[in-house]
Amino acid sequence: MLNPDYQQLLNDSLKGNQDAIGQLLDRHRPYLKLIAQRALEGQLQARVDDSDIVQQTCLSALRNFEQFDGKEEAQFIAWIQKIHERNIQDTIRKHLGAEKRTIVNEVAAAGENLQGLFHLETLSPSQRVMQAEDAVRLAEVLASIPEDQREAVRLRHLEGWSLADLQKHFDRSETAVASLIKRGLENLRKKLNSET
Repeated sequence: MLNPDYQQLLNDSLKGNQDAIGQLLDRHRPYLKLIAQRALEGQLQARVDDSDIVQQTCLSALRNFEQFDGKEEAQFIAWIQKIHERNIQDTIRKHLGAEKRTIVNEVAAAGENLQGLFHLETLSPSQRVMQAEDAVRLAEVLASIPEDQREAVRLRHLEGWSLADLQKHFDRSETAVASLIKRGLENLRKKLNSET
């Protein structure tokens, strides 16, 4: 079910309230950041800042908000995802062109990640609304937990990294990494349960 505060924010945005549009975009930043992180995973992520792409998406959406013709959260999420996908693809193309070399594996991986994230159109309308709303709320809550816990949970449960990979990434023991993930998941559960 749509959050009444969200609906008011969306309604105010549709009436041209610039502050409301800014708040609406800010609400989706954590979700957009997760999408960019997944799309740029690997060596490409080391060369491209996902926060820059999120900022570009928010600026593009702000400049072109009059083109949004929906009235529901799922429609807004689908609209902003398309803008974000284009910005990610443009950044990848621009970066690859600037490097003057092909990075076939990175582009293929980025394309696979994008396909998995932008599949709302294959769902029924009710499934689409529920999934879009849940994904945005999860990203918001994930952004509110400590950074090391957020990164551990993201890499383990969204990217599928092994504990051994996480151990190397965080330069911590396997026990310490497992504890980090556990604390992150506990924090997520607490915050999600407090919202219901």
